[in-house]
Amino acid sequence: MMMSEAEPASAALFGWGPDTRLGRILRFKLQVKKEPNFLADTIDSLMYDEVLPISQMIYTHNIYGKQLGWYELGSGQYVDATWVQPVYNRPNAIDNRPIPEEGCLGEVTVPLAPVYSKPNVRDIHRTFYYENNFWIKDKITDEKGFPWYELWDDLSGVSYFVNAKNIRRIEPEEITPLKTEVPQDQKRLVLELGYQVVRAYEYNKPVWEAPVSSGKIDGSTPVGRWMTNRKRPCRRMVNEPHNPDVYDLPGVPWVSYITLDGVAFHGAFWHANWGTVMSNGCINMKNDDAKWIYRWTTPDVPFNQYFHEDVTGTRVDVVTGFGDVPKE
Repeated sequence: MMMSEAEPASAALFGWGPDTRLGRILRFKLQVKKEPNFLADTIDSLMYDEVLPISQMIYTHNIYGKQLGWYELGSGQYVDATWVQPVYNRPNAIDNRPIPEEGCLGEVTVPLAPVYSKPNVRDIHRTFYYENNFWIKDKITDEKGFPWYELWDDLSGVSYFVNAKNIRRIEPEEITPLKTEVPQDQKRLVLELGYQVVRAYEYNKPVWEAPVSSGKIDGSTPVGRWMTNRKRPCRRMVNEPHNPDVYDLPGVPWVSYITLDGVAFHGAFWHANWGTVMSNGCINMKNDDAKWIYRWTTPDVPFNQYFHEDVTGTRVDVVTGFGDVPKE
């Protein structure tokens, strides 16, 4: 069932249509259990970046009462949902619109998108993933007439190329600001570290909430009062030199910073362990939840801008949780 890196959108070979729910494996060896239980017999192992159909989620609880999710792959086949990214295979028709001079935003719509240094030149080992966001610099047609998008690497400044059918351009209406009728001083986010949940308040009343995964080390997600005055729709995130956790994550979507040293709300595609500390300090979220915060908070990011900063933004209270939510 494994997809080849050299075959963008190869799921079609297996009869996987655009509505088939798929899962990308996020560990280098994920055990398949006979029952939804870590102590059950292991009947198989799945490898990193393997893609296969998933069906319903089965919920169990551990001895501490924490809810655990399992994907059922078939009769008597279960995998820990923590290490499965839900994805779809949705290649795109050719988009004949020119790329604006300032560039535009695009989203990966297939499970695995092979990355090239030039059109048809795959001499680098890199893959982009479903719901990664990138800033599109240009569109290029190769000698066979196939279109490619030139994607800007916002850390190194170089360009990468991806087959255009694996990227869709995000439209302005998808990221219009939410609840603009509510004054900025009547909106706030409360991140409760103890419960690993973020809640949005309007006029001091909760209107929305989502599970998160914040910093593993105490203080890495700093307690205090902050604001979302800097945002960008995508970012390549790399570990700092002193950080023992080595990572290099291109295309991180919907980034809303709360501190000057880079702590932010953003989508995460490398785990699905929501409600448990997992990060180096940022607030990992499901992609749609991070996008909601990006749209609901201020400042509003102009559609044609890759990065936007303002003097003020939506208030964010980071608290330890368990009842210490500030009301003013």
